[in-house]
Amino acid sequence: MADLRRAPGLSAEDVSAAVRVHADRVHDFVRRLGCSPPAAVEVVETSALDLVDAVVTAPHTVQDVVGWWFGRARALGSRVAGSGQELPLGGGLLSADEDQAVLAETLEVLPERERVALLLRDSYALPAVAVAVALGTDTEAAMETVGRARLAFLQAVGDDDVLPTTGHPVQVGVLARIAEGGAVAASDATAHRHAQACAMCRSVWDGQARAHQMLAGLTVVALPEELRDSVLARVDAQARAYLPAAADLIGFDEEDLVDEPPSRWMVPLYILLGLVAAVVLGTILGLFLSRSPSGGGSATAGDPGVLPSVTGAPLPPTSPLPTTFPTLSGNPSPTVFFVTPSPSPGASIGSNPSPTGAPEPATEPLTLTATDGDGDPGSGPNGSTLTLQGTGWTQGATVTVDYLDPLGRQTGSHATATVDARGRFTTTLSAQDPSNLPGRHTVRASDGTVQASTTYDVSG
Repeated sequence: MADLRRAPGLSAEDVSAAVRVHADRVHDFVRRLGCSPPAAVEVVETSALDLVDAVVTAPHTVQDVVGWWFGRARALGSRVAGSGQELPLGGGLLSADEDQAVLAETLEVLPERERVALLLRDSYALPAVAVAVALGTDTEAAMETVGRARLAFLQAVGDDDVLPTTGHPVQVGVLARIAEGGAVAASDATAHRHAQACAMCRSVWDGQARAHQMLAGLTVVALPEELRDSVLARVDAQARAYLPAAADLIGFDEEDLVDEPPSRWMVPLYILLGLVAAVVLGTILGLFLSRSPSGGGSATAGDPGVLPSVTGAPLPPTSPLPTTFPTLSGNPSPTVFFVTPSPSPGASIGSNPSPTGAPEPATEPLTLTATDGDGDPGSGPNGSTLTLQGTGWTQGATVTVDYLDPLGRQTGSHATATVDARGRFTTTLSAQDPSNLPGRHTVRASDGTVQASTTYDVSG
């Protein structure tokens, strides 16, 4: 067993919490890879116990806890895959939803690696680093796989709106990230501007967003209720038996170590204390030597207790500082030049501070909310009028809002709004779906630079 005192890292509570949060997703994951219900439960428990063992014995191999667990479950599940006879459609209110069957059947026809990428990123909303660890690659390659898998998914589901890009270079991985909404990273800004002006890349961008929205609605096949608690209890007991508690990690101190050298942060402190001691000692010694042996009076050069005076060449006389300064040519009053930086695409330029020094308003987070006429968020009948409110948008920008059906298709309902000086806007939108499809619809807003979305659930 590794010496946990010398390499404190994840606590038992950390690992148990990760297992508790993602247990149902890992179960759904291996079910959709072809495991039967009994085999899926066994894979969940075995891979979770393997995670605890890896954190204890080889923590350097666990770059991301969740990604490592999904990768281990994938490897174990592949050994028993193919034994499941029924297509996993999930449970709950959406189990009989026709869209669920379409999504599950479409995933079945994709290659295993692409299916894994879509489940982890879109259906389970794992961060890119976790997807990369599960796939055994880096984050850039992982998002490239996600982007190409989304295009293959759209083709399999019968979505032909993506323009062919033969002979045209497309940064699929970057467009995959941009399509998920939120602030655009600085490294993606160039591709973002290009996609806004390029019809081919824009169609790929829109296709990425449609696929992401469809797969985000996939219900999760949860662990059987009668088995879930027992599986989690066994994993938690294993974690607490071999991993330190969170309280022990918080109280971890160098005093607990044996024969450990002092921290490198203490070295500057020791040097500072030495310098202070030297100054104090030198001051005391100087005062002692400057005193006369007779306790007063003037000292003579021949007195053995007095240091001889040192005479040297006199210092050259210094020139007095001028009392007046030369007059500058031109207007004697000072002139202040304000240099305005040229704006860079994708970045918001703040105005010069006001002469009174009043502070600029704080930037709010990017949000988009939708409520119906009764002020209730999230759901209502088809054709309702929604009130949309946004914060954190670009001042003065025009925001375009689109209403999409559960399959990510345009319904024809649009709205626009102008962002005020505080970065806010308010407008209304008709939640009218000509197909009258029930389920979760998407309200997507964009000002050409940033994008955000929310959902509106149409009840029958």
